[in-house]
Amino acid sequence: LDCLVQLSVADRDLAAAPASPADGSRYLVASGATGAWAGQSGRIAAFQDGAWTFYLPRDGWICWVADENVAI
Repeated sequence: LDCLVQLSVADRDLAAAPASPADGSRYLVASGATGAWAGQSGRIAAFQDGAWTFYLPRDGWICWVADENVAI
């Protein structure tokens, strides 16, 4: 739930999952997604308990992008 209520992602420019993601890390999947993220472009990728879960952003959501220090 916290993943969506206080939405923050580490990066929004990656089209492939990081090799060793930390448990609880989240990313906004860039276009042209490949590998574990194939077909998930534009979705939020959340890594928890060794697996990726994907969420479709909704109108009105605000997201903090940590590596850019900006809200989108």
